[in-house]
Amino acid sequence: MTLSIAKLLSHSENARTFFSRQGVLFVVALALFAILWVTNVRGPGTGFIPVLLYTLIIGNLTTPIMNHLAPFSSGLRFPFDWVAYLIMLLLTAVACASLTVTVVMVLNGASFDSFFAQLWSMGKFVVIVILIVGSVRHLHEESRVRLEGQNLELQRAVEIGNTRSQQQEQELDKAREIQEGLLPKKIPQVRGLEVVGTWQPARVVGGDYFDVLKFSESKIGVCIGDVVGKGISAALLMANLQASFRAFASEAVSPGTLVGKLNEVISNNIAADKFVTFCYCLIDTMDNRLTFASAGHCPPILFHKSGEAVPLKEGGTPLGIFPERKYEDATLQLESGDRLVLYTDGLTEAMDSDEQEFGELRLVELGSRDVALSASEMLAAVKKEVVSFCNGGFQDDFTLVVIAVKSVRSG
Repeated sequence: MTLSIAKLLSHSENARTFFSRQGVLFVVALALFAILWVTNVRGPGTGFIPVLLYTLIIGNLTTPIMNHLAPFSSGLRFPFDWVAYLIMLLLTAVACASLTVTVVMVLNGASFDSFFAQLWSMGKFVVIVILIVGSVRHLHEESRVRLEGQNLELQRAVEIGNTRSQQQEQELDKAREIQEGLLPKKIPQVRGLEVVGTWQPARVVGGDYFDVLKFSESKIGVCIGDVVGKGISAALLMANLQASFRAFASEAVSPGTLVGKLNEVISNNIAADKFVTFCYCLIDTMDNRLTFASAGHCPPILFHKSGEAVPLKEGGTPLGIFPERKYEDATLQLESGDRLVLYTDGLTEAMDSDEQEFGELRLVELGSRDVALSASEMLAAVKKEVVSFCNGGFQDDFTLVVIAVKSVRSG
């Protein structure tokens, strides 16, 4: 069935081409007759019907012959291709004109003594017109072939581009899977605390990072980091940061010491225009103590049960700038009902349609309002508010960690 339809379409296309050619030849015959009439050329075979017959026969003979001969000239460089084509067209038109005159004379029973006179009187005009029409047609055909070639090249380029784009998308998806694998799949918990976190890159992959390590039933380490920039380069540096943090972190290593070690490693593996902000918190529920060190990161905010917000602004310069930089520990006591919020600047720098930033003030107001919520409820409330504020259009990677102090031991 499909083959029959294809044949039918092919025949239909051939018929359309044939009748289109007859229309062109009819117009040529009409123009030629008008020229003869205006120039007052009279004689045998100059009437409209003979002119039409000459044109139709010569045109229909010349066209298929030139279709077969044209490839021989198309292989030559310009202008030799046109010279060869015009010579073949002239010889073909003269040959077809001679054959046509012969046929017409035989049909009319005319004497062949007047053959050359007939050929010269009518054939020369038809040959000239065929040369003109054939040249125009050849020019059109060259343009069509060139355009088809350009379209084919464009199509191939698009297909190659689509293939590469698909490959890149697959590679980026795989990179995202790998990066998500570097984040904690299940956040460990210790007695008296609830720890939750969320991570959202601005692109498929990003440079934000957080991690949670459980050292004992009463001691836990929480870190958050932000590599300057976005995309693959930031993701690679983030992977380096994660591996180094996991290698150095332990119950016995203080936050200041750990951040200093990370700074040495990052400084030796970072481009001159890159840096990393980082904050590490060590929480011991046995003595209700939070010890932290920050390397230029957004200050964590400690919300007391009363709603009071305390930004933890102590810290040093970002990682990767000064290799010998030392970082100090900062310590404070925790109370039941406290909420500690760690975040990256993708949250506070999220913009609305008027290009207004979400800002730290809104975050403080939200935290103070929702301080009675659990850690997971507070995280969901803040994330919902930020996403609604920027309509989901984050310009930078966005990470948020919330730690709820459910109870503390008395000293």
